[in-house]
Amino acid sequence: MTYDPIGRQVQVQGWAWDSALGMPPDNLRVAIGGQVLPVATLIRVDRPDVQAVLGSTVSQAGFSASFPLPPQIGEGTHDIQVRALWPHNVELRLPSTHAGQVTVQAAVTPLRHWTLLGLVAAWILLAHLPRPQTWALQLGRRLVSRTRNIDVALMLAFLLMVACGITGSSWHLLTQGAEGALAHFVTDPFEVFSPRFIRSDEWGILTTNALAQWNHQPPFPVVNSHLGLEGQNMGVVGMTGTPIAQWAAVARPATWGYFFLPLRQAMAWHWAFPFFACLWVLWKGLRLLLPARAGFTFTLALGFCVAPYAAGWSLWPLYAVFFPMALFVALARLLQAQRWGVALLLGTCMGALLTGWVLVLYPPWQITVGTFIGLLALGWATDHRAYLHWGRQQWCALALMVAVAAALLASWWLDTSDAVARMQATVYPGGRTAQQGADIVGAPWWVLRGYLNTETLTFGVGANAQTFAPSLHINESELSAYFLLPLPIVLMGLWRLTQPASQRWALVSCMVFIAFWVVFRFIGVPLWLAQLTLWSHVTSVRLDLALGLASTVLLALLWPTLRDTHGASQGALLQFSRQRVAGSMVWGVGVALVSAGLVALEFHWIPSGLLRADSLPLRAAIALAIGYASWWVMRCRLRPAAGMLLLLSVVATLGFNPWTLAPRAVGLPPAVAELITEHGELQRTLVIGNDAKAAVTLVAAGAPVVNSVLYYPHPALWESMGLRVADWSEVNRYQHLIFSVGTLPAGEPPFKVHGQMDFVRVTVDPLRFDFARTGARRVLARVEVAPMLSGNPGLTALGMHDGFVWFAVRANRP
Repeated sequence: MTYDPIGRQVQVQGWAWDSALGMPPDNLRVAIGGQVLPVATLIRVDRPDVQAVLGSTVSQAGFSASFPLPPQIGEGTHDIQVRALWPHNVELRLPSTHAGQVTVQAAVTPLRHWTLLGLVAAWILLAHLPRPQTWALQLGRRLVSRTRNIDVALMLAFLLMVACGITGSSWHLLTQGAEGALAHFVTDPFEVFSPRFIRSDEWGILTTNALAQWNHQPPFPVVNSHLGLEGQNMGVVGMTGTPIAQWAAVARPATWGYFFLPLRQAMAWHWAFPFFACLWVLWKGLRLLLPARAGFTFTLALGFCVAPYAAGWSLWPLYAVFFPMALFVALARLLQAQRWGVALLLGTCMGALLTGWVLVLYPPWQITVGTFIGLLALGWATDHRAYLHWGRQQWCALALMVAVAAALLASWWLDTSDAVARMQATVYPGGRTAQQGADIVGAPWWVLRGYLNTETLTFGVGANAQTFAPSLHINESELSAYFLLPLPIVLMGLWRLTQPASQRWALVSCMVFIAFWVVFRFIGVPLWLAQLTLWSHVTSVRLDLALGLASTVLLALLWPTLRDTHGASQGALLQFSRQRVAGSMVWGVGVALVSAGLVALEFHWIPSGLLRADSLPLRAAIALAIGYASWWVMRCRLRPAAGMLLLLSVVATLGFNPWTLAPRAVGLPPAVAELITEHGELQRTLVIGNDAKAAVTLVAAGAPVVNSVLYYPHPALWESMGLRVADWSEVNRYQHLIFSVGTLPAGEPPFKVHGQMDFVRVTVDPLRFDFARTGARRVLARVEVAPMLSGNPGLTALGMHDGFVWFAVRANRP
């Protein structure tokens, strides 16, 4: 039993087993000081020491549970009582090694909360000092005439990061734990910040798939024969994708490094490209809207790219923004092109960009971001129609764009159409095609959860946070969002619509999109409208990216450059705008106070225990930051407002993703290679375990497996195993395919399947199941499970290596 004074969390650990029922408890009842506390999540764990005494049939007798203390329980020593609960009202009071007492200490405010408050206060002070303001103005003027220097600096930073092999991937987790012994990673000891287990879809899926392509012979196949009985078509891997030797690879720039660089540099390229590419094109796009403010627009672009939402999802949101934003920038250049060479080059690039956007293969981001940028492009073109050009060059460029996109997409489609059809036919994610919005209920704090990100992203959430919002997934990535200023940017946007502005229709586009976003998020839209706009593929939990981008663009459009001040200097424009906007300081103060109040409301709304640590300095820091940023926006002081948002984002994200050197090579250790090889060939392996980590590690090292993370079901496997037709819906999904052992009734089939979201769990009877029917020639199991398999007549033990036992599968059981 332990107590955490920072988060006011109590954790209890122990074991319990009912020999009559043959099972561990379903739940616990915990009482402190006579007050019963709800135990939200009971984590079951294996206890080998208990198994050694009670027998091998005792499985997961151990437990661990954490829960927050309510405010009513103050400092001091309190009696604690823990009871294990079974079905049919069976319960047992468990003895404690701490004399049945817990000592509650005074809540401790983490140093990081005071540091954040100090940083916010320092920025506010700097923003009000005249000299820093002068420096900012001078720097901005220099950047306007030296934008090429920024282009070169960004390129050099990207190339330096690639040359050094630095990546933010959490791949190092593959080397940890017992599974780390299944692969040999040739690397160097360098690591800043810790790898993130929560990013398992990055290090355990995308990265291992890329390594599987690298280690396949021949490399970079369309169908990787090592993944599953039928092989995995790698063309359905979305986001930044994996390297594939097909023409469509031209449209996957994040994977280019694998084709001409060593592995370390290729992985660094794969990680860094979305950040630098998005930063560059977003800056160019914002400069189309505000060409005279290079420094301010770069600050906005950088703030968007270092936002918690980008870091929390391994920079994939930036990749989803890069393609449509680059299309917008290229289109704007094309509409001004007079030379044939420039027009045709732009058309070719736009065809590749359009293909790359399609191959992101994540509709919630593609559709929402595409809708916004499409509206923005339409508004920008309307604003600048007087000097845009559409002639033969543009028609030819458009035709070339369509031809290039058609050719590249045909290369992908001819190789991948069958796999796409399988994915569309799945229960998950193929069944998510009838969304109408307004599908987040019981969590009013969700939309502004970005205010929590300085705490939740790097330092995690409370132990039982998931139970406080059962309809949502609660973890560091899902909670990542943006630091929004909803009230000031909407009010200023509405005010600007009443004024003659040079970017009027672009501003209208932003406001229309935000209005539609709000309706979809909080009210919902008719199904016919959702299907017409393709938003029927969008879930409300994936709306943040488009809103964050729209808010960034809207801040740029709020810069005071008004038509009705012909020939005025920028200082005069700023003064004019302040006079027109403010009228009196009451509006600015009022909006600032309400914005700070939204922060207070957000912290009030979140359930107790959601944050790992909460304190008054943390709440004050965020409220002060958002309040002052809102005040600055209302006073048209957009530089310090953008700087404040950038500061909050850097504080939230700096320590989340690790900085490590990518491995120089990945392969099978000699001992594993010997056990898995027969007649000079690596044999397909079925992995027994509680998760897919061992399987994906083997795949990354170049070994063929039966089960792993598969993007669609493989019918050949299930037909060979004899899956009942009624159970097809259980396996018809994107899946972490996990095999485990368990005793099944003699009269039933020797295996059963259970599917939930993106997991398919197959429980096999260790003695009756015919492993040969899976197509496996090897079976891998932990040493604790191996004794249960030793009696299977179809298996022959080959040997043990670092906690795993290898079995050979007999082709024909007697």
